Parts: sequence; structure tokens; C-alpha cells
Amino acid sequence: MHPRAAAAFALTLWALSLCVTILAADEALSRSLMSNGLNQQSFVSETKGTWQISAQQVSYDKKNHVYEAQGDVQISSGDRSIEADWARLDAQHHTADLKGSVFLKYGGDWLKGEHVIWDLEKETGNVDGGLLYFAGNHFYVQGKHIAKTGPTDYELKDGFITTCDPQNPDWKVRYKEMTVNTDGFAWAKHTSFYARSIPLLYAPLVALPVDKDRQSGFLLPWAGSSSLNGLQFELPYYWAMRQDMDMTFYGRYMQERGWMSGLEYRIDHPIWGEGIWFGNYLRDQASKDHLADLNYPFIKSDRYWIRARHSIELPYGIEGKLDLDIASDKNYLKEFKNGSTSYDFTDDLFRKSTGRGILNDETIQARENTLYLNRRGDSTLLFMDAIYWDQLDRSIDQFTLQRLPELSFNVIPDWIDGLPLYYSLETSGVNYWRREGDKGYRLDLYPRVNYPLHWNNYLDVEPSVGLRSTSYRVDWEEDSRDAWQQRTLPDVKLAMTSRLNRVYPFKVWNYVAMQHGIRPEIVYEYQPDVKQGDLPQFDRLDDIEERHGITYGLSNFLIAKGVQSDGQGNQVASYRELARLQIFQTLNIREARTSDSDFSNPKFDDFLVSDEDEDEDDGSDRPALEKKRFSPVNLLLDVFPGRYLTVTYDTQFSPDEGAINRHDLYATLDSGTGYYVRAGYQFFKDTVVDEMIIEAGVKVLSSIFLTTYHDYSFDKDELFKQGYGLKYQHGCWGVGLTYQREGEDNRLAFSIDLLGLGQFGAR
Repeated sequence: MHPRAAAAFALTLWALSLCVTILAADEALSRSLMSNGLNQQSFVSETKGTWQISAQQVSYDKKNHVYEAQGDVQISSGDRSIEADWARLDAQHHTADLKGSVFLKYGGDWLKGEHVIWDLEKETGNVDGGLLYFAGNHFYVQGKHIAKTGPTDYELKDGFITTCDPQNPDWKVRYKEMTVNTDGFAWAKHTSFYARSIPLLYAPLVALPVDKDRQSGFLLPWAGSSSLNGLQFELPYYWAMRQDMDMTFYGRYMQERGWMSGLEYRIDHPIWGEGIWFGNYLRDQASKDHLADLNYPFIKSDRYWIRARHSIELPYGIEGKLDLDIASDKNYLKEFKNGSTSYDFTDDLFRKSTGRGILNDETIQARENTLYLNRRGDSTLLFMDAIYWDQLDRSIDQFTLQRLPELSFNVIPDWIDGLPLYYSLETSGVNYWRREGDKGYRLDLYPRVNYPLHWNNYLDVEPSVGLRSTSYRVDWEEDSRDAWQQRTLPDVKLAMTSRLNRVYPFKVWNYVAMQHGIRPEIVYEYQPDVKQGDLPQFDRLDDIEERHGITYGLSNFLIAKGVQSDGQGNQVASYRELARLQIFQTLNIREARTSDSDFSNPKFDDFLVSDEDEDEDDGSDRPALEKKRFSPVNLLLDVFPGRYLTVTYDTQFSPDEGAINRHDLYATLDSGTGYYVRAGYQFFKDTVVDEMIIEAGVKVLSSIFLTTYHDYSFDKDELFKQGYGLKYQHGCWGVGLTYQREGEDNRLAFSIDLLGLGQFGAR
């Protein structure tokens, strides 16, 4: 067609479409009639807008309001489109009879077939020899007959469902009859699971999730076996009770233990807040001899673990957080290490859903429960913090010190009007309680005044003075000391810092320059020695030692400047910190005397012992060691040049002893293409912590992955935990085989991963 003729034709078509929307439906149909032989037509649907028709040949029956199109038929309206070799459209009743390579597309979903009868208004119809595709979860559904009976409902006969290439699927679920609701599930009758052409499983009824949103139903089961619990099987049921609430019920059978019930409750409510509440209960039927043979002495029959993470916004700008962690006994987390009741499952769920994992790992016997409320101002923070320790070592439970609660009001450094001074304030009032031992109240007041001085960009000097006043009301257990105690501690600090920077050309990848920053720092601190022998020892704040020394150190920073082009081709600069190195040490001007504080009562922090420490002497009954003239040298190193490499290292070296007091190293190298190495090493002098953990993954071929995990304890001179895995991933499916050994426990797991269905297997 000549360009001018085409432009005129398009203008005429637009004008006709405008008229159609104004006139009555029958008049619109007659007035939209085009001459026979034109290659484009249009008609208006009552609710779906204008349909455009194009084909190699288009004819129109004015009397019956019927279009007939042949050859490369294209029918479209918005995000809906229809393709066919031949089409007959009833413009009055809005129906279409389509034949030959029919392809209907509605948004991301589509339907194929050889013969389709379709209602354009209701978007329903029948298909012979059809194939459906649901974009939300990548499902292909084939059937000899497909009927779309409603906006979200389908009925199918004799076909299969898969997420693989439907022409040659690696796996599929064949069915005799199936109903599909795209807002819920696909229910299939007389189903068989096929791997290629081999039938493996049969089920009379199967439900498959089709909806992208939440729907109630059974989740994938979990099965396993261990010498401790025997054969075990867990089946979760998910209940989408409301848009802002849901529950998951866990039923778990263990051959050696009996039936364990579990409940997970999740909420995201504008008034009641958001959070996850989780609980498990077991009436343990395990044999005492069986447990003793595996080094798990019988403690009690009623086993449970309750945990939660909840956040809420209260009136007057108050934010609240609640963390619960209550277990029945100290062996619970060690005996149940798989499935929904395990520490790893819960910690991962909490971190992904709330950003707060479990506060103490599975080895800590005192489980921390916290209620935290705060109200923030421009430069103030008012908060209440209540901590309850669920002491799993019941032999010392009566001595466990609880902080119920602490009330604090803090002011960050703020300018004093009319003066070149800044002030800060820390205040707290704490109630300490336990069944046996000293308990009472403590009020702490700590104001501070700073006088910052700056000389250009070369030197910052900041002298400050503080005064800590602490008062006690103590209920002594066996002492005639006065219930009221008080302590006042002044302190003086002088901090001097400088900044030296230099920029170097640095052309690597998209980086064009690098800045090396050096920040030397010297801090002088003085706090006099005050007799504190009659004070209670609730926590570390009650045992403040004399300070008279100089801390000096050096911080190094490497910052790279990168330049990239944005979508419009403009050069945009970005900055990234590549590395940070800090080294510091303290010179004690006056060597401190040995502390004469009373350590006969356990402190608040002394109950944070792990299973590995329970047989060790933690030194709580010994006096503090005498300070050396020079403190150990502390070194902190962080390296993160990009997403491929991360290194963090924290160490402490004692010059007087010529020995390392601490190593804490974590490094990861990840290519993002299937190759990774992660290594961690921890060593703390005078403790049992001396171990290295290494895990690695290698992509052997494009579809085969090997993984390994090793946890070696140098203190025990044994490979405490090890694991090996092999996984084959091919398109829409994968299989995995893993072996794990922890102590005397050996576990072998086999899993199948099907795209769209999830992962299931046996251990």
C-alpha cells in the first residue's frame, strides 16, 4: 500500500473506532463495515474494548454481522491476542470459531489447539487437542479436550502436566481428568508420575498448586531415618486463614519417639504487628536404655520448644519487639536436628521472614527471651528491655539472674545552646531477680560533656569529662551489709585524631581511581580507683576497674571510584570501600592492682555457657588477673573488593607472652557460577574453641555439582562434622545425594527437585 494511502486508511480507521464507542451496538457494527477485500477490520466488544482483525483475506456478512478471515489471522485487543489459520467471528454474539494452529494469549498465560470455540466476551470456550501454559509457576498442561468454564476455571481430560519442555518432558504427571482453578489448585484424578516414558508412582487424586498467591493445602512431606529417632515422617498442612494471617500444622511420626505435633503461626496485621510463632510438643516414648546408649540421658517425657519473633508499632511512636526461646530440656535441640523442629530450620525461617535469627546457638543452655520497647526522638532514645533466661541446666536454675526489666533514657551528643560544648546522657534503672542469691535494684546515671576542636582537616581534638553515679537497693542473701549502696566514678578522656588521604590512578574493570585513607588516633583515659567491695555483682557494669592509660592505633581505608554508563549513556560515578585495616593497643600508665571484688555470687553473664563449656572451669570464682603494662595488640581486617571475595579477620597478640590470644577468620570466594570456597577458623585462648570449618562447591560439568563440608576441632583432635554432596540439575528437574557424619551419627539423604513442585526425598 502507498504510504499516503496507508496514512489515510489509519486515520479513517481511528475515526470509525471513535464513532463506534458513541453509537449503539447494532448501529456500530453496521457503520464499522469495511469493503470486502480490505486486510483489516475491527469491532467493539461490550466490555473488552475494540478488537482488531487482520488476515490475508477478510470478508464480512453484513446481514449476520459475521467476519470470516483466512491466512495468518491476527485478532488482538490490549494484552489479548489470537492467532489462527482460519477464523469465523460473530461480532454480534462475540464468539469465534478458530481452526489451524490456534494460539490464544491472555497476559502471560496462553492456550494452543487445533480447533477452538471461544467466547471473546466471557473468555471461555472449548479446545480440541490443546496445550495450556500458566506463566505464574511455569506449568504446562496438555489435554485431549480442554474446556475453559470461567475466568479462572478449566476442565481437562486425558493429558499431562509438567514444567519441562512439553514436547519431550523429563517428568510429567499424567491424569485422566483434571479441574484447574488459577486462583488455587489443580485437582487431578487417576494420576501417574512419569520419568520420561517410565511410570514410577500412581495416585488416585493429586493436588498441585497453580495460584501465585497463598492457598491452603498439604505441603511437601519430609522423611528420614536415624539411630536416635528411628524411621520418621513429617507432613505439613498450610492454612491460609486470612490475608494477614496463616498457619502451618506439622504432624511428625518417629519410630522410637512417637508422635510430635507442631504449629507455625504467622501474622502481618496493621494493628497487631507482624511475626512468627512456632511450637512443637512430643510425649516422648523413647526407651531410657536406648537414649543412654547414644549418650543422651533421659530427662523427661514432655518435650517441647516454643519460639517466636514478633514486631509491633504501638501508639505514641513506640516500637516493640518480642523474642521467645523456651525449651523443655537441654537435650532437645541436640536430639531433634532435622525437619521443622530443628534449630537450623527455625533460625533460617526467622532470618528470612523477620531479619532476626535465634539469639543463642543450639549449644547455649540459657535460652534468651526478650521484650524490647523503645521510643525514638531526634536525639533521644527511651526504651524498656526485659530479659528472661530459660536456664536448661535445672541444677543452677535457681541462681540464674533475670533482668526484669531495664528502663533507660539516653541522649546522643547534642549541642548546648550558646556554648561550644556538647553533652550526652546515659541512664538506666534495672530490677535484678532470682530465686536464690543476691537480688535488687540498680540506678545508673552517666552524664558527659564534650568540647570538640578542629584545626582545618589535619587534627581533631576532643576533651570530655563524665561522671557515673550508681545507686543500689540490694536484698542480700546471707549478709549483714547495708541494703543501700552507692558509687561515684568520675572519668576524663582526651581523643586526638587526624586524616591523611591520597588518590592514585587505578584502572581495573570499571574502577578509575583509588583513595588510601589513614586515620591515626590517640585516646587518653583516666578513671580513679574506687573501693567497690560492698557492691553487688549483678553484671559487668558493677565491676568497673581503674583506668589510666593511652590507647593508640591506626586505621587504613581503601576506597575505589568506579564509573559506569546509565541507561541514557551518561557517566555515573560510584564509590566502594575495598578494604579496612585497624590496629590498636593500650599502654597502661599505672599497672592496676589485682581486683578484690567479691566473685562468690554468679554474675548475669556467667550463665551464658555452652554444652562444650559445662565441664570447664569458667574462672568465675577467681580474682581478676593483674593488668600488664602493655595490653595485647588488636588487629581487625576486612577485605571486600567485590561480590566474589570477602575476608574478615580479627586477631589479638600478646607481646609480653609472645602468643596469640585470639584468631577469628572468615573468608569466602564465590564465582557465582557454581564454584565457591568458604573457610572459617576460630581460636580463643583458655577456651575449648579451636576449630576450622571449610565448605566448597565445584561445578564438574554444566549440570553436575559437588559440595563438601568439614568441621575440624583442633582441641579434640577430630573431624567433628563432615558432609559430601552430589547434585545433578537438568532443566526442570534435579537429583541430589548427600552424606553427613556428626559424631557417631551417620545420615544419607536422597532428594528430587522438580521445578514448580519443590523438593522431596528421603534421609
